[in-house]
Amino acid sequence: MEYERKQKPMNDNINAEQWTTMRGDVKSWWGMVTDSDLDCIAGRKDQMVRRLQEAYGYERNYAEQEVDRRFKEFSEKSSGAVAHLTSKAQELGANAADKANDAATAVGDKMESLAVAIRANAPSEGRVGTAASTIADGLTSASSYLRDKKYTNLAKDVTGLVRTYPIHSLLIGVGVGYLLARRTR
Repeated sequence: MEYERKQKPMNDNINAEQWTTMRGDVKSWWGMVTDSDLDCIAGRKDQMVRRLQEAYGYERNYAEQEVDRRFKEFSEKSSGAVAHLTSKAQELGANAADKANDAATAVGDKMESLAVAIRANAPSEGRVGTAASTIADGLTSASSYLRDKKYTNLAKDVTGLVRTYPIHSLLIGVGVGYLLARRTR
């Protein structure tokens, strides 16, 4: 028996956050363990084993097995909750990406409509006509880009542009910030 315990050492401590969560379960598992006992145990397995031996008359080996079994059960339950939350977060992320993709497509459609309106109403010759044509072409290009690309690709492309042209990106950001600040006054 002594050899068996040395082969499988107990993890001596449970971290404080996990112990706080676990206290209610410990009381439900072993009703004779008081709040004062739990304060003294403070997540230390050896103290838990000692308290079970005192309260229930368990042999040390049996008390260790019970503590290990219950702590493993708690850990599996916690892991299941974490897996569930991770799954929900991924699902929400996928929904957000879908909504962003839908928004990008809608913005692309509006940009195309604006390009069509500019072409229909702008003069076809002169500086104004050239500027209007250039703007309409840019809107058409941006429109097809937004409709064809997925949101995650847009984020990568913007990141790439910022890394390639950091000064330009900073100046654009400052300019947009300035315009937004003036508009909100």
